[in-house]
Amino acid sequence: MAAASSTSAAAAAAARAPALAAFTSLLTARRFAQARSALPSLLTPRLLAVPFADLAAASLPRAAPLHAVAAFHDMLFRAYADAGAADRAAEALDLTVSRLGRLDPRSLTSSLLSLRRAGQLAAAADILRRALTSCPDSVTPLSASVVVDGFCKTGRVADARQLLDEMPRHGVKPNALCYNSLLDLYRRQKYGSQVLEVIKVMDKEGIEATVGTYTILVDCLSADKDIDKVEALIDEMKQKNVAGDVYFYTAVINAYCHAGNVRRASEVFDECVGNGIEPNERTYGVLINGFCKIGQMEAAEMLLEDMQGRGVGHNQIILNMMIDGYCRKGMLDNALTIKTAMEKTGIELDIYTYNTLACGLCRVSRMDEAKTLLHTMIEKGVVPNYVSHTTLISIHCKEGDMVEARRLFREMAGKGAVPSVVTYNVMIDGYIKKGSIREAERFRKEMEKKGFVPDIYTYASLVHGHCVNGKVDVALKMFEEMKQRGTKPNVVAYTALISGLAKEGRSEEAFWLYDEMLKAGMTPDESLYSALVGSLHTEKRKDTIPQTK
Repeated sequence: MAAASSTSAAAAAAARAPALAAFTSLLTARRFAQARSALPSLLTPRLLAVPFADLAAASLPRAAPLHAVAAFHDMLFRAYADAGAADRAAEALDLTVSRLGRLDPRSLTSSLLSLRRAGQLAAAADILRRALTSCPDSVTPLSASVVVDGFCKTGRVADARQLLDEMPRHGVKPNALCYNSLLDLYRRQKYGSQVLEVIKVMDKEGIEATVGTYTILVDCLSADKDIDKVEALIDEMKQKNVAGDVYFYTAVINAYCHAGNVRRASEVFDECVGNGIEPNERTYGVLINGFCKIGQMEAAEMLLEDMQGRGVGHNQIILNMMIDGYCRKGMLDNALTIKTAMEKTGIELDIYTYNTLACGLCRVSRMDEAKTLLHTMIEKGVVPNYVSHTTLISIHCKEGDMVEARRLFREMAGKGAVPSVVTYNVMIDGYIKKGSIREAERFRKEMEKKGFVPDIYTYASLVHGHCVNGKVDVALKMFEEMKQRGTKPNVVAYTALISGLAKEGRSEEAFWLYDEMLKAGMTPDESLYSALVGSLHTEKRKDTIPQTK
């Protein structure tokens, strides 16, 4: 069988002999560019089946000059990797080192990139390890980072760490580029302790942090809203004369926005532009989002215009941020104008766009428009999620149509949208407003049976419902149950229960809860105080009414 395979390989090489001879002639004449252009057409599947040692023996004349031999080995090594022929690339590497004693570092890096792009990360790691063992001088931190980054991008942290540990044993010292990939992986996985561990290793090994390292660290600290440490990193960068790039400035702007200091974020944006660094879509996006979150829509609009003036295109995410900002401010007509502009320019409206607009329309009681929008979304092929279904159910609840709300609720699961605690709360609140506390309690029991834990809104609605129905003692028990479960009562729950007690003339209990509410830092409205005063009159009247025997 082996003999037959060898014969077939020899036949393939013989069939391409004239072309191979022309290729080696180009190498001998130092016409490397032409040789490189001709190579892809030579590597047919039949020729790729030929072992590299056989191909080299059949193609290179014995008197071939050294530069032609070196170029032949180097070009074939790269070409094999480009073609995804990892086994042949490994053969070429071994024979090249054996015959020439070296490997071009650029060829190694290029080949590793080709294999990684082809999805052959394991083969790339094998090639790198062969090079580390046989010709460590050819391995640069850049070539190593190709494989380390590949491992990190696919979540193979143990393989990445092992490779980083192996490199110094072969005399190759990793640089920050290698460690940045590992840091970024830990950042994405939110493993703060591992980030600190890697930083300690870098310090111990004397590896200087790059702007990329600082960017990753700022992103980590941003998630924790630790702005003091972010500012300490900025100072450290300045002391070490590490210049920031657009990604670093974007990370810092994002950190300040996360911490709620949008004014400072805006100053950093101006500093970025002042230093001649062009902001990109994400730079604008994080600052626009910051302004939208605090309701400064005029500032967000100015940034949007600045984007357009600088030729930075608006994308779906940024325009969705603007829509969300307008909806939070109740500026629905402005939000709908953005929606129309998106449709005219061909920017896709996604589930987030529709849900944000529908919720915004509901908040300003434009129910019919919200319903029409959600039905249009479905007609256009955008699959509704649990938010869409919950919004539609909420509309019917507010309209008092509990039959339709219940029908939509029961249909959710069949349409791939599982009801959430919020969905159950909407149904519970709808039934309470309809005066059906029994149905509301049924939904509460169903949600608990399905593993959902009632939250403050669940309890507040039910406390209110029982008080309205004159079952204040039941409401009191529920209020205590809520506290025992670790759920802190909110203003709505306190107000409902105090009002219920006040109506029954139970002023002592009502005032006790009122004091508890104040101690919790909550501000009651005037109607609650009026109810408390009224409870004193009710209690007094009860005292003067003759008791029948």
